[in-house]
Amino acid sequence: MKFSKIVHNINYKGKSDDREISYITHDSRKVKEGTLFIALKGVQSDGHDFIFDAIDKGAIAIIANGRAPITNKVPILQVSNPRKVMSQIASNFFETQKNNLKVIGITGTNGKTTTTQITNHILNFNNLRSGSLGTLGFDTPTGMKSTNFTTPESIDLHHILKIMKDGGIQFVPMEVSSHAIGMNRVDNLKFDVAIYTNLGFDHLDFHGNRENYFKTKLKLFQNLSKKATAIINIDDEYSKRIIENLKSKHLTYGIDKKADLYIKKYSLEINQSKAIIVYKKKEYTLSTALVGKFNLYNILASILCNLCLGVNIKSAINAMSSFKNVPGRFEKFKLPNNKGFAIIDYAHSPDAFENIYKNIKIINEKKKIISVFGCGGNRDSKKRPKMASIAENFSDWVIITNDNPRNESEDEIIEDIKKGFLFNKNEVIKNRKEAIIKAIEMSKNHIIVILGKGIEEYQILKNKKIPHSDINTVENYINENRN
Repeated sequence: MKFSKIVHNINYKGKSDDREISYITHDSRKVKEGTLFIALKGVQSDGHDFIFDAIDKGAIAIIANGRAPITNKVPILQVSNPRKVMSQIASNFFETQKNNLKVIGITGTNGKTTTTQITNHILNFNNLRSGSLGTLGFDTPTGMKSTNFTTPESIDLHHILKIMKDGGIQFVPMEVSSHAIGMNRVDNLKFDVAIYTNLGFDHLDFHGNRENYFKTKLKLFQNLSKKATAIINIDDEYSKRIIENLKSKHLTYGIDKKADLYIKKYSLEINQSKAIIVYKKKEYTLSTALVGKFNLYNILASILCNLCLGVNIKSAINAMSSFKNVPGRFEKFKLPNNKGFAIIDYAHSPDAFENIYKNIKIINEKKKIISVFGCGGNRDSKKRPKMASIAENFSDWVIITNDNPRNESEDEIIEDIKKGFLFNKNEVIKNRKEAIIKAIEMSKNHIIVILGKGIEEYQILKNKKIPHSDINTVENYINENRN
């Protein structure tokens, strides 16, 4: 595509021309011949320091923020915010506005992944070609691929959408993180439907406080067109503020008769959940293998979304009979030798912890609980003692371990966690695999709750990814100890 076309509708200083751009990137390591390189200032490095390196590798045009070096080798366009401009450039380069995909954005502190996966499942169950995008990767009927981000950077995102469109996909349910909104990754996407799940306490290291966190989420809904539809959890305390700021249509869901789709009655068991749901004054029976009240909310949001997209409510409900689980989200494992069972979940915030434990107690209040968790390094340290307090309140024993210490001292992270404990019913085992095995060995028909990593297959220590999987650890123990 011609350089002048790629930077169409962008405010810049400098001069573009009609040279052909064959590739765009913000990562100097990926530059090749014919590349447009976009220099971004990151947390640990600054792309502006690698402009000449990019040119040497084949970059034939540069986008920068005014601090770029002077050179006659290639045109350098100066913009006020390269990251924001990158989203528009990606949209122009991949011609996203022409792809006619129906894009569904799902945002909230908890439930994004599950709601995305359920929405995707219902669409495909009803022969509507759908591919999901989020923490688990991007998923199409031909298989799942990893992205390493809840919401990828804008260039990767628009490229993935083009791949999906070229592969025959019509619908894309995707997770939209607050980081993605705040860092302009989804600025130039047209969302047909946006789902709000809830707002808890998370990512405050990035947003500063909960109000800023909410206002970032709110942008997704404020930017919806009049033709789009917002789907709002009416039971959440922020729902009214979102609705007040909409120019789009909206529908609501909840365990509340004021909602457009609501649950009249429900029961929770260890292997299933059942509910009577009401839509337009008609009652429908729902049975699902998903466990927990929080999953009933996720199901309601997904069903309501599918109704907006033309799926019949009975067909949406029927689809749930074949939906088994989301990997690493309240995933249950029966342990051998009468040791009870393990639950693995990605929960890594105080409200997510609260959700998990409360639902376990509702389902089976008699079983004792052994918990295994840690807290990520270089992330919000204030939530660490809160998570410890919640785990202690619901558990009979807590094992503190590592969970991606990154560049922070693992000992300091653990000390922050321990500040939340009031009683002496915990221990520290830094090696996560050993911590999980110890919890299982201690168990006498307990529930082992392993929180924080879900499907992750590594520990991040400094700048290294060390192989580790909570799921593999539990599955290997089960296989090695079968009678």
